[in-house]
Amino acid sequence: MNYYKIKSELENRGMSVKDFCRKINLTEQGFYQMIRNESMKIDVLERISEALGVSVSYWFDTRDFGAVEDIDISHPVTEKKESVVNPKHIDAVTNELNKLLKELNRK
Repeated sequence: MNYYKIKSELENRGMSVKDFCRKINLTEQGFYQMIRNESMKIDVLERISEALGVSVSYWFDTRDFGAVEDIDISHPVTEKKESVVNPKHIDAVTNELNKLLKELNRK
């Protein structure tokens, strides 16, 4: 997850962190601590997303997970290309999902 994207989005919209935190019932100190620690409860992320009118998935940079790579493994008969997922990308996705699950379990 790109935590700094949240702060950047607020700046792009001309919103102060202080006012935004009041809007979503979060302390400014708590907001900065979450950014610094790169840890956020899912309910907070949902409130942030709702207040800014974006989906929760918006905060996740798909490049962190790695896109499916087209690798030419054409079959000589069909001449068909298949997409293969890099195992490193699977690990990155798994790590992010585990972080989210830990946050959900802390509730």
